[in-house]
Amino acid sequence: MGSLDGSMGEMIRLLGRRSKHNYIQIGVSSRCNHSCAMCPRTVFRDRWTSTDMTLETYGRIAENFPDVRNVYLSGWGEPLLNPHFPEMVRLAKEAGCTAGFTTNGARLEDETMGQLIDDRVDLVSLSLAGAAAPTHDSRRTGSRFNEVVEKLERLQELKKRRRSESPRVLLLFMMFSDNLGELPEAVRLAERVGAGGVVATNLDYVGHAAMDELRAFTCGEAPEGFGAEIDDAMDLAERLGVEFTAFPLGLGRARLCSEDPLNNLYVSEDGEVSPCVYLNPPMPEVPRIFCGEETVVPRTSFGNINERSLPEIWKGDKYSSFRSRLKKLAEDKSSLLPEECRTCYKAYGL
Repeated sequence: MGSLDGSMGEMIRLLGRRSKHNYIQIGVSSRCNHSCAMCPRTVFRDRWTSTDMTLETYGRIAENFPDVRNVYLSGWGEPLLNPHFPEMVRLAKEAGCTAGFTTNGARLEDETMGQLIDDRVDLVSLSLAGAAAPTHDSRRTGSRFNEVVEKLERLQELKKRRRSESPRVLLLFMMFSDNLGELPEAVRLAERVGAGGVVATNLDYVGHAAMDELRAFTCGEAPEGFGAEIDDAMDLAERLGVEFTAFPLGLGRARLCSEDPLNNLYVSEDGEVSPCVYLNPPMPEVPRIFCGEETVVPRTSFGNINERSLPEIWKGDKYSSFRSRLKKLAEDKSSLLPEECRTCYKAYGL
């Protein structure tokens, strides 16, 4: 899944200015060529809708690109599976937007990588489940760690040959209860393959007991020394000159989350417009486990881009009311989160 963790901050840094919509995340495909243990597509396969966004739906979104600064072409699947992906990138770049996406790396062949360089894609975030083959391969069924590394090295080689600094590469290292010790090795890998940095992310969507067992973070008080591996990785990154960011391993106070739904939005493969990717998976509803408690929230959409324009949806009463509640939270920490957000780990800094 391609949330905005790490990638959002990097895209905004690349451009350095805002517009009407700072950031639009677009789910261009909910299909995937892997079956990762922590992915809802794997766990909820019987209720998952696997599809690609049509170029027609994307065109409806692209009409708004003059008012958008950053476009991130990833949702709950592998974006490079969408046959229209190159055209989608070009439409974003021609409108003056930065363009980036998250990938599992399987489709990064020479032709694709050359196209990414030619089209001036700003950011490629590559998902890792560890920094060693046994760990990564066991969690990302269908992925081969050593092949991913070879492709990253090849991308670095092609960039040097074409004298291009783009696309910038980020390694998204998902932290699990048993792989924190590999964080320093992820930093070494970033230096070796010329990646711009490492972002250590949490398994922040948990919808099933099998997923809950994998998460690294704790809902209660962390034991002494918990997360020391993050400090080790940070020290190593500083010595090697590699940018390193890690999300907390414990719940914080309820707040406006890093998805920043006051300025950003998500459009799913079928055109549904939502505050963020976490409220709009391709399922009828959103099962969650929040600190041991099972709950279900509805799939949240404030309109479909195929039926109404984005300004109409954005300014609609229900969407405006939702953002108003979040704005109160940002201004007054005692305000309550919207009900849809209360059992989402992102709302607590994870």
